[in-house]
Amino acid sequence: MAMGFENTKEQLKVKTEIRCMTCDYKIVRDFQQGDFVPKIVGQCPKDGGQLYIAGIYAENIAPAQKK
Repeated sequence: MAMGFENTKEQLKVKTEIRCMTCDYKIVRDFQQGDFVPKIVGQCPKDGGQLYIAGIYAENIAPAQKK
């Protein structure tokens, strides 16, 4: 018998967190095929440091609330 997982179909959106290696710059974008941690993905617009994928995670897409 499953515990608490009956009919739980959540809509999820996968996100990729990108950070700079040398400063505090951070951006979150939608996941793209080929993303992996710690892939180098470009140059920081703030200080020119290397940007890398720091994390990949899923967010719940909350249904619209009725008023």
